[in-house]
Amino acid sequence: KDKEALSDLYNTATAITPDRDAKLKDLKELIEKKISTPLNDGNKKVVIFTAFADTAQYLFNETKEWAQKKLGLNIALVGGSITQTTFGKNDYASILTNFSPISKNRMKIKSMKQDEEIDILIATDCISEGQNLQDADMVINYDMPWNPQRIEQRIGRCHRYGQKYDVVVVNFLNKAN
Repeated sequence: KDKEALSDLYNTATAITPDRDAKLKDLKELIEKKISTPLNDGNKKVVIFTAFADTAQYLFNETKEWAQKKLGLNIALVGGSITQTTFGKNDYASILTNFSPISKNRMKIKSMKQDEEIDILIATDCISEGQNLQDADMVINYDMPWNPQRIEQRIGRCHRYGQKYDVVVVNFLNKAN
């Protein structure tokens, strides 16, 4: 009976592919809406938090080409020991600076490209306290952490002293079928 239950669970899970992933579709629609009707005078910055590095990698893989080709935006991933980006140097500090160039004073770093930015940042909770990402005006919690204090910490990366914009927070909740 256990083998049958596990087999059913496996078959159900493998039937979910990116083209059938409703949550991913909702995320893309939310970002498209934000880009087409900015919350604050042309601000395109979005931070997407997830608790899991595998989820962050999946989101990056499934949105990278879409973000670049359809939206004309650069995107990056910061997840523990994993970093990936479509713009600039592929390391933690460079990605965060290119995502939040105003708050990180990128203009003073002459060795960094100044002509483009990262507009979508997918991150795990590895983005620690003290990180200034207040160039962004939207925080998306793709999954809800076990400890609700983590939500406040995630929001705090963007909503902090020096913030020029109201910060919108979107929480994706699991739906019961």
